Amino acid sequence: MKKKIFVCLAISFLFSTMLMGQAEQTSRQNFPRQEVSLSYGDVLLAISPIYDERGTSFYPNHNWFAPNSYSGDEISPGAFSLSYMYALKKWLWLGVSTTYTSFYQNIYDFSHQKIATDSGHKLAVIPMIRFMYVNKEKLNLYSAVGIGASFGLYNNAEYEYHAFSFHPVIQFTGIGVSVGKQLRGFAELGCGPRGIFNCGIQYRFGK
Repeated sequence: MKKKIFVCLAISFLFSTMLMGQAEQTSRQNFPRQEVSLSYGDVLLAISPIYDERGTSFYPNHNWFAPNSYSGDEISPGAFSLSYMYALKKWLWLGVSTTYTSFYQNIYDFSHQKIATDSGHKLAVIPMIRFMYVNKEKLNLYSAVGIGASFGLYNNAEYEYHAFSFHPVIQFTGIGVSVGKQLRGFAELGCGPRGIFNCGIQYRFGK
């Protein structure tokens, strides 16, 4: 009788241990591993293809081949980013970020009439690694870093020529905060093509 009780207790203990192990493994794996995000950032540190090709617009008559014209200020609608990330672990995410930025600069004659608009376009593609140091279900704090490449196109409307540029870029996110569940809002402070400050939405899926 004692042997039967002992065997039953042993079987119950092993069964309970197996269930606890499966539950723990499920809890570790039961979180969204994929994420897509859209964001908007500033261009305070961006160097435009117009600047790369022509120099600064603070010296209006810097174009020696057009002494009867001058350049206005460069303007940009901002930096737009699309990213994809995958979680190797809850605290470690890998992915890629792409950022598109455009710049425009009006050219005037000395009667202050606009005669052309030059434009510059940049696309940065950056593999990223993200480290989560606060990882709650509805709140994340993280940092991220990546090294990639930026491709630029300069269009000179006045003389109808184009120029291409390429250079390496670094994206560093000092601190980022993400709030929500599957559909989340986020904001980041850092430096790079995404801007000093950028914010947007994330969608997490897949388990």
